[in-house]
Amino acid sequence: MKLILRIVTVFLVIGLVSAFLTQEGFAEMSENEFANMIKNIVKHAEQGNANAQNLVGEMYFLGKGVKQDYQEAAKWYRKAAEQGDANAQYNLGFMYKNGQGVKQDYQEAAKWYRKAAKWYRKAADQGRANAQYNLGLLYKKGQGVKQDYQEAAKWYRKAAEQGDANAQYNLGFMYENGQGVIQDRKEAAKWYRMAAEAGYAYAQNNLGLLYENGQEVLKDDIMAYALFNLAAVQGSKEARNNRALLKSQMSQNQIAEAQRLSRQLLAKIESTNNDTATEPDYIIQESNQIKSMGTGFVINTDAHIVTNHHVISDCKRIEIINSKINSTAKVLFLDEINDLAIIKSNSPVNSYAFLRGGRGIRVGEDITTVGYPLGTILGESVKVTTGNISALTGFDNDTTIMQITAPIQLGNSGGPVLDMSGNVVGIVSSKINELGVEKATGVLLQNINFAIKSQTLQIFLDAHQIDYKMKNADTKLETADIAEAAQEYTIRVTCYE
Repeated sequence: MKLILRIVTVFLVIGLVSAFLTQEGFAEMSENEFANMIKNIVKHAEQGNANAQNLVGEMYFLGKGVKQDYQEAAKWYRKAAEQGDANAQYNLGFMYKNGQGVKQDYQEAAKWYRKAAKWYRKAADQGRANAQYNLGLLYKKGQGVKQDYQEAAKWYRKAAEQGDANAQYNLGFMYENGQGVIQDRKEAAKWYRMAAEAGYAYAQNNLGLLYENGQEVLKDDIMAYALFNLAAVQGSKEARNNRALLKSQMSQNQIAEAQRLSRQLLAKIESTNNDTATEPDYIIQESNQIKSMGTGFVINTDAHIVTNHHVISDCKRIEIINSKINSTAKVLFLDEINDLAIIKSNSPVNSYAFLRGGRGIRVGEDITTVGYPLGTILGESVKVTTGNISALTGFDNDTTIMQITAPIQLGNSGGPVLDMSGNVVGIVSSKINELGVEKATGVLLQNINFAIKSQTLQIFLDAHQIDYKMKNADTKLETADIAEAAQEYTIRVTCYE
């Protein structure tokens, strides 16, 4: 009975820590209670419990409850992985693949990829979809293992059958192009459809092309247009071009029917992914077609809003909205070269952002981004991500741009990059096209994002005599406090064709 109680206690503690690692709860816990909980889970990890060891690894990896330490994370992941814990095996594989917690050495890259493949294979054999997908990716690119499209397709299929949308898209791509499998566009359509129904833009675009061309599926321009439409509102330029070309061949009645089908498909996607269907408000009649969606932020009491040029370029109408504002806006000034724009709200504003004054930004400095990724698909409220400044230049040593590690998605463009005092140090501009770079170079680059420096914005504002306020970075705030203030002046921007 004592042994059973001890086992139950261990898993209760593990459950609490697991919840802590996935959400920002525990407000009801005192500091002493929380410290004792962490101490308890570490104790069980030191006694050899694999689940506890993996959780300690996650704590060190995320810096939750302990100081972030990738080497310690890798140490604990290894302990659990060697006992057969699939989660730890995946986590350790991820760290080897990215050189986190182990000494990064480009001459040793192949060695680390081989180790990653080894761990991915172990985890994949136990059915973890992420590991299966990543193992397929390693085989497809020949990273750490001999390039083998058949093996890639095999592991993609395992993950795809478990519902992994990345794997479903990649398996569909392999069937469409006859890589590792006999070319079969009907089978490609099957897997593209699954990924498309999960909201995957690349799959929506590729499935649309199959319908447009009638390749192993019945030619259906209305379905093709609807799929292009779904991918386009997520920012796919290829889908937007495909939609425009197809539109010229369709009647107004066909376009209206495609718009209606778009709404139905999106409602189904949101119902599946979010468990609650919501009426999509951004796939509307052709006369109100959305061209792009992004983010902006108020810069002064005159209701001037900063965003990217590419967010509002060639708009017939601009709508802005947040918890305080629901209005239209007009374009005042554009800078296509630096990808900046100033628009003006047609309604008054109450809050505005401060630009950073005093000392300049530094590599490694912590930052927070605020924005509206993917429009309303992820919900109406602003989304907050954190990271740091990884470089002070962009492509070709462009000094007007900096690189940041905070994750961004389509729709974040034009949003503020804030220092730990809540001051603007940059404007989110773009993320690297990971799949495009992979196709072109064979190298999968991840989490490389770009922001326009606030100094570039200042020059633009001064040139057009736009008022703004500055504040020194002399007070360090909690991320939650920064986000709370930022949501008052950060705006979702919608551009209509």
